[in-house]
Amino acid sequence: MPAKNPDPVIARPTLLLVLLGLAGPASAAEPAGPGLLEAVGRAPQLQAAARRIEAAQARTGAAGRLADPEVEAMGSRVNADAMGENRDMWELSVRQPLPKRGERAADLARATAAVGLAEADFALTAGDLAAEVALALAEADGADARVALLEIQIPRLQAALQSIDARLAAGLTPQIADRLAFQNRLAGMQLELEQLRRLAADQRALARGRLGLAPEAPLPAFAAPEVSEIDAADAATVAVARARIAEADAMGKMARAGANPMTSVGLRFERERSSMGNQDTVGLAVSSEIPWRTRRYARAEVRAAEADRAAATADAEAARHRIAAAVSRVARAERVAAAARQLSAGTQARLDAEHEALSRSLGATRHGGGMAGDSAVLHAVDILDRSTALQIQILEAETSARTARAELWRYLPPRRLLPSVQN
Repeated sequence: MPAKNPDPVIARPTLLLVLLGLAGPASAAEPAGPGLLEAVGRAPQLQAAARRIEAAQARTGAAGRLADPEVEAMGSRVNADAMGENRDMWELSVRQPLPKRGERAADLARATAAVGLAEADFALTAGDLAAEVALALAEADGADARVALLEIQIPRLQAALQSIDARLAAGLTPQIADRLAFQNRLAGMQLELEQLRRLAADQRALARGRLGLAPEAPLPAFAAPEVSEIDAADAATVAVARARIAEADAMGKMARAGANPMTSVGLRFERERSSMGNQDTVGLAVSSEIPWRTRRYARAEVRAAEADRAAATADAEAARHRIAAAVSRVARAERVAAAARQLSAGTQARLDAEHEALSRSLGATRHGGGMAGDSAVLHAVDILDRSTALQIQILEAETSARTARAELWRYLPPRRLLPSVQN
């Protein structure tokens, strides 16, 4: 009895370029479209950062404050002094506390630095959030593409298993071990399929959670900056370090101003009434603290400000190194993806040639009155497995390039990220 036609199994393997479109070619121009930035700008985390900018800007109105004048009034009565006369006295004094020399300018500089730090923190938060969302979207798209590959390969294995079962039903003697191997391979692929579906769902849930979206809300499409948009001297991480340097400089000014004495000036008016008439006194008062302890405290604060400035400078240098590493990582990932696409063409051509040879051999067997043996089915499935593995390697390279580019969101200039919450 002739064997069952194994045509459903021995099908010409193709590269499925449409699946590569799901993963997105790393070399294709994918501009940072407004969809992702708009979604990031509406995230609760970014809204909170925007409110912190508003709070810092509002505090500048209270910076460099001048103390309110103080008024003091006093009345007294002297009964029967040595002359046996009663006297009434009234006193009014007005005093104006003065800020320490340089204190108001230093306080205003500190408030301005706080605004710059809040804006830099916002840009850094926006970049980190966009990178996390883009990374999750890239992983989800890559998992979806691999799911599509497995959904094509699993029916092929099922067809091969049916072919073996048909030979068993026909009384032929295929290898039982081959049938068990097919069943194990099929079970493994089905488990991998479920794991990939879960991975895609988890990554999309992560993206929605970071964006503050409902579980069924649509997600923005993947987008990532180009390497040409990254400037190591103007990245968000460097901007944060620069803002901390400005804050440390302002704190140093505040500390140096704190070493100066606090002073105040006042005007005093006094009237004394007696039987001999009124006696008026007008006086000018100037007071100043003696900065014995405050200068020691100020020197400690100056040293702390200098240490903060040195730390922020080191952070800026470290950020530049991280940016250079991220850019080089993108370049390497894109080279690997390009090499995978280039080498896959030759590998796929050889697999196609091997498949054609198998098809011709199978045709000759049929025309000669023979039977298509188990080896033909196994060989066909092996070709399909290698073709699928090749496509998965390309998808993994493309996904790696995408995830590397997603990290570039962290290093965009702040001017690209600050407008994302103008609503």
